[in-house]
Amino acid sequence: MNTIKTTLAIALVAATTSAMAVTAVETTPAAKVAAAKAQVKADAAKTATAVKNTAVATKEKTAAVSKTAAQKTVAAKNAAVAKTADVKDATVAKTVAAKDATVAKTAQVKDAAAEKTVAAKDAVVAKTVAAKDVTVAKATEAKDAVVEKTAEVKDTTVAQATEAKDATVEKAADVKEATTEKADAAKAEVKAEKKSFFSWFKKSAA
Repeated sequence: MNTIKTTLAIALVAATTSAMAVTAVETTPAAKVAAAKAQVKADAAKTATAVKNTAVATKEKTAAVSKTAAQKTVAAKNAAVAKTADVKDATVAKTVAAKDATVAKTAQVKDAAAEKTVAAKDAVVAKTVAAKDVTVAKATEAKDAVVEKTAEVKDTTVAQATEAKDATVEKAADVKEATTEKADAAKAEVKAEKKSFFSWFKKSAA
């Protein structure tokens, strides 16, 4: 805006100078006219130079503004990139932390489950051992009872067999003795009869 005002002011000055030169030409001799023309030309050249310098300055200022805007854009872009990187790093850190927490929690759950499994296994083993011990104790008691009962039955059978054998032997002895006695009595009787017959025969013969 200032550049435009400056350019307009220079143009206005140049126009005024030219007008004054024309007026002077009308009232001055030819030499003065040439001098005025030279002055007008010089003023025009000066104005053109001023306009050119103003354009260059404007261009430089525009370039500076553009450069500043570009720098600001780059700075904003770098800030956005840095912020994005920070957000990304924060997100990655949060994700890693969450993952580590999940891994730690999973490890704790796994350890707790393993401990529970071991405890349950130990309890089952202990219960099995106790049941086995009870079963072995019962089996041992039953076996001892069977052995004891078998021994009692065996002793009773042996005693009964011994008693029966003794009774049989005793009865056989009694039978043998009675048979012997009967045989002896029969023998004696036969002998007595024989003796009596001979006595009778002798008496009859006499």
